Amino acid sequence: MSQGNGKNLFGDHVQIDLDQPNTIKTFGAEIETMEDGFARIKYRYRREWCNPRGTIQGGMYSVFLDEAMGYALMGKFPKFDTLWTTTSMTVNLLRPIDGGDFYAEGRVVRAGRRAIYTEGEVLTAQGKSVARASANFLVIQSPEPGEPGQTG
Repeated sequence: MSQGNGKNLFGDHVQIDLDQPNTIKTFGAEIETMEDGFARIKYRYRREWCNPRGTIQGGMYSVFLDEAMGYALMGKFPKFDTLWTTTSMTVNLLRPIDGGDFYAEGRVVRAGRRAIYTEGEVLTAQGKSVARASANFLVIQSPEPGEPGQTG
């Protein structure tokens, strides 16, 4: 997973450290799995993410799901010769989280030359589904046809 600390992958204005990505550090998360088209990230419940009832606020699920689907894409394109941006995401909240560890999983369903479709799910430590998402990504840079790493 490592691309070196602070390696400049996306131009002069963006720095990313894949050993300790900012979003993973900020949320105190742990990337458990990142492989070809799949990622699983572990989170620990934090009160600062909660609404007044003590359950995680709905918008936070979008962050967890977007991260998981993004890391699934990084597993799909480990050379970082393909770059993308989220263009749409639909999130369905199924039940609240009010404590304990939980996981966000992301899967690449289809990766084409111009568009990528993914799905994600947030699960309790017991495996109960609490949120699901689907997202579309726009490919903003990819290898030329026939180059190594080209898919779809």
